[in-house]
Amino acid sequence: MGIGKAIVQRLLADGIGVVSIDYNEDALRATADELGPSVFPVVGDVGDWSTHERAADLAESKGALRYWVNNAGIDIVGGAHEVTPAEIDRGLRVLQLGPMYGTAIAVRCMLRHRKGSIVNISSIQGVAAFPRYYTYQAAKAAVAMISKGVAVDYGPFGIRCNAVLPGTVETPMTYSTLPPDLDRAEALRREGELAPLGRIAQPAEIAEVVAFLLSDRASFVTGAYVIADGGAMARCFSFPIPDQISAAAGL
Repeated sequence: MGIGKAIVQRLLADGIGVVSIDYNEDALRATADELGPSVFPVVGDVGDWSTHERAADLAESKGALRYWVNNAGIDIVGGAHEVTPAEIDRGLRVLQLGPMYGTAIAVRCMLRHRKGSIVNISSIQGVAAFPRYYTYQAAKAAVAMISKGVAVDYGPFGIRCNAVLPGTVETPMTYSTLPPDLDRAEALRREGELAPLGRIAQPAEIAEVVAFLLSDRASFVTGAYVIADGGAMARCFSFPIPDQISAAAGL
């Protein structure tokens, strides 16, 4: 849908066939129908190891697997005093274990070819904490770290691995997090105030970074965190204490 669809579109423009995974079969089929015969859909949950195996097998049936992108999105909001074990398990399963499974499967395929490039979509919340994102930020930090580990372990075998850390991006998931009492345009404008550029990103802007890191144009780039956030991480300003935390503390 959001960043994932934009990445597929960008890679297709480079002449790369793409095996695409989504648990939402209707959205996946619609995207495949829209973008054409070089998109090969796989319906499955990224939290299942077997989903990644099926995707890798399909990719290898089309040619040597050279590129792999882990882009899993789910919004788990809640501070440590709020989240339930089920929410933590669900969040980590999609946001952390999914990319770990995908990376592990990709490495095993790429070792046979002694070449490959992996890009993991992390977040600026993997290196800087936002209020009440206890689960999400932990998972995104892990995704950034596994990218470094893979770069170190498998660089000698021609495999590169990098992470992209987006700021706020206009996607369906972002829409679902906006205050319901605000007009969407106004809510997105306020989200954009976090960045010195004064706006949020479009999915295609993140896809450009991913396409570069996958390609041989980035042949000496591995183990890197590439921040694409409109400058948000370059400055610091205070957040008010969220009402939920004030209430829990009896303030």
